[in-house]
Amino acid sequence: MPRRRYIRRVVSLVVYLIILGSSLAVYLLQLSSIHRTKDYGMDVELKRPLGSNIHTPTIGALDPPPGDMGVAVVIDPTNETQELMQEGLRALGYNQYASDLMSVRRRLPDIRAPWCRRQEANLETRSLPPTSIVIVFYDEAWSVLLRTVHSILDRTPGHLIQEILLVDDCSTAAHLKTRLDEYFERLPKVRILRAPKRLGLISAKVYGAKASQAQIITFLDSHVECTVGWLEPLIQEVASNSTTIAIPTIDLIDLYTMELDKDKGPLRVGAYQWDLNFGWWGRAAMHKRYPNPYVPFDTPAMAGGLFSIDRTFFERLGWYDEGFEMYGIENIELSIKSWMCGGRMVIVPCSRVAHIAKLTHPYLDDVGKDVILKNSLRLAEVWMDEYKQIMFDVYGIPRYLVTMFGSVEARKAARERAGCGTFRDYILTAFPEMMNPLVPGAFRGEVRNVALGERHCLTHQWRASKEPLSMKRCDGRGREQHWAHNFY
Repeated sequence: MPRRRYIRRVVSLVVYLIILGSSLAVYLLQLSSIHRTKDYGMDVELKRPLGSNIHTPTIGALDPPPGDMGVAVVIDPTNETQELMQEGLRALGYNQYASDLMSVRRRLPDIRAPWCRRQEANLETRSLPPTSIVIVFYDEAWSVLLRTVHSILDRTPGHLIQEILLVDDCSTAAHLKTRLDEYFERLPKVRILRAPKRLGLISAKVYGAKASQAQIITFLDSHVECTVGWLEPLIQEVASNSTTIAIPTIDLIDLYTMELDKDKGPLRVGAYQWDLNFGWWGRAAMHKRYPNPYVPFDTPAMAGGLFSIDRTFFERLGWYDEGFEMYGIENIELSIKSWMCGGRMVIVPCSRVAHIAKLTHPYLDDVGKDVILKNSLRLAEVWMDEYKQIMFDVYGIPRYLVTMFGSVEARKAARERAGCGTFRDYILTAFPEMMNPLVPGAFRGEVRNVALGERHCLTHQWRASKEPLSMKRCDGRGREQHWAHNFY
């Protein structure tokens, strides 16, 4: 009896282990399917070190995979796929489902002008210095982040890449932890830097820049695709003049279909209005003309995510203002101070990088206060001289307390050490198209109705949809009662 009981126990244990092993295998299979991407061409990747030379994966006899050569991903609109697409749009600001259907090494066409191709053919790239490529990411989709990195490695001469530094700003997604480390272990040029705490995009960029190794630093967003020949003209501009900030022409990746839109980028220049809100202007609106549309041209401002800069120049400018919170306005700050402090900023038409313009930004989702306003106030106080009053007028408050944006004395000292000029010089040199409201006849302050007495002021109710304007008791401090009259 004891022997039979022992045998039954052994058999039961074996059956239990088999069931447990099967369940674990099914679980791991399901886990691996999360954020699954198509790796067309990865066999080539395993046989040769990526980044050693420019390489485009071959498709062979396979049908073209979804999104190949930048075409739109076609999705059967079932209820299930619609829900999956909406999930990505809500969480990430783009169609992750479409991205996951594509190869992380999808092919893109060479969209450069023939003039640019001839310039590259005559360029001795071996004489160019390498760059550190800094990419900050936070809860990015697996397929999108990998496609960003592979587009760099596949379309960049290996000797120009000192390193690709992926800065994780405390992501919460599990696939961006150990799985990401293991994936990039085989690619020695890729280094992952984990921030010790949530820094926000601005401080995370500074964190990555200070940890980088090369003299030239190139920043990219974590949701881009580089095209062939993208890096060489950027490096050439910075290497020939260390106070030049070089910006690629930014093409669009449709956030719904992942289609490459290559037609709008070459027609635009970066600029902004007095609220410091960046936007793209048509090049025809700029006064300065260039006979050759493909040579690098001056721009008063940049979008901020994609550019190359000399390390010493960046440091002399004080990096970014680390008093800025989380996200926003750092691009305008760098634009202004680069011009004011003896440098220049150019868009390089021969450099083409495609970018997903998200519906929402994850850095702003969890912020409970207006960080854009705070960052704008800091910038204005340090860099805009007498013109800061215009920005104050735009936001509707005649004066600000330092408690609203923190001390800026260290930033003002950095400006003085860098020997920077005035904001007026910047406007006249880099941005003459900017309308100047500081003209005689303009006024600012409260608007009162004498028929109602001196204590009633014209008031704008920000959230009122039907009657936003009314007369209310003057309080002497609210932005709702501060008005500016100007001629722009």
